Amino acid sequence: MMSQTVSTIPSHACRRIVQALIAQYDWALSSEADLVKQVLDTVPPDASPDEMRREAIHHYTTVLYEACRQDEDPHRREQAYRELHRYLYRAAHNRWPELAEDATQRALVLVYEQIECCREPGAFLAFALWKLRHAVQQEQQARSQSLERIGHGVEGEPAVTTDPLAHRERVRVLTAAIGRIPDERKRETIVLKYVAGWSDEEIGARLEVTVSYVRVLRHRGISHLREDEQLRSYFDVEDEGQEI
Repeated sequence: MMSQTVSTIPSHACRRIVQALIAQYDWALSSEADLVKQVLDTVPPDASPDEMRREAIHHYTTVLYEACRQDEDPHRREQAYRELHRYLYRAAHNRWPELAEDATQRALVLVYEQIECCREPGAFLAFALWKLRHAVQQEQQARSQSLERIGHGVEGEPAVTTDPLAHRERVRVLTAAIGRIPDERKRETIVLKYVAGWSDEEIGARLEVTVSYVRVLRHRGISHLREDEQLRSYFDVEDEGQEI
């Protein structure tokens, strides 16, 4: 009687841990019963709650990896990538809230393209987080280059800035100048176009204006930047420094 009671304790504890994880992360690729069984088959009878939790995450990570990697069941793969998106978005939002959505999308593309490089299924989430870091770097670079394009007032390729400190300073100055544009819609049009990379059609739908008026707003916003004394002074000084 005593041994039966003792043997049920890990099972109850494991079930509570698995239920909490499923509720927290909205897992849907493995049933509660299957996950509990996998954990109990792996951990020792005297396993601590932390050990059971780690093992549950490890097992589910393997399930997630296999679901993302396979192509026999598109619906299951779609569910897997939705869950991975939620996981990566939480991680991104905690550290880079302003980049979270775009960086997460970039990370999912990297994971999809490079999933065969993940050699250990149980480490798939660590692999995905590493891709998220790469995606954040790519997004930061893309946004910096977009701001450079605004500074030159054209839609072509930005000039190359070889000095990282000078590059960051230029981005800071441009960002501040955009913030000084008095019309919110002009500011939003410029940011959505050059930073977020939206099309004129997407911006028009967002602002509830025609595509033609989006171009008007953008033109007026850029004109305001060209007339911004602080911005002009900065680029005048920078140009003089480059000539010396």
